[in-house]
Amino acid sequence: MKVRILANTLRFRLRQPEVQQFQQQGKVTETTAFGPDPAQQLHFCLEVTSGPELTVCYQSNTATIGVPRHLAEEWTGTALVGLEGKVDTGKGQVIEVLVEKDFVCLDRPEEENSGAYPNPKGVC
Repeated sequence: MKVRILANTLRFRLRQPEVQQFQQQGKVTETTAFGPDPAQQLHFCLEVTSGPELTVCYQSNTATIGVPRHLAEEWTGTALVGLEGKVDTGKGQVIEVLVEKDFVCLDRPEEENSGAYPNPKGVC
């Protein structure tokens, strides 16, 4: 999973195996280890929820985007590229959320593209 954070925008990009895992297990997690201790690890999680809207949560060093089941099924079972929404975190603050299928980068080495979806711009 690729994670991009810019101010109050959180973007997750998943490769094909990660989308399949999300479809089958309802959850996929990426970890960045700043050290060997669990307290030194930052986790990013995408999980299916029973609620009606996208959600965000930060707890115990884990940033989680919750995706309603009906949206998760549509996203994983069709050619739909991404899901997006704005989540009110309280007191007038909003986090913009974007969850996308990751496409092959046309200007990157092949090993960096492993598992990515074919890029529609790469076809003549």
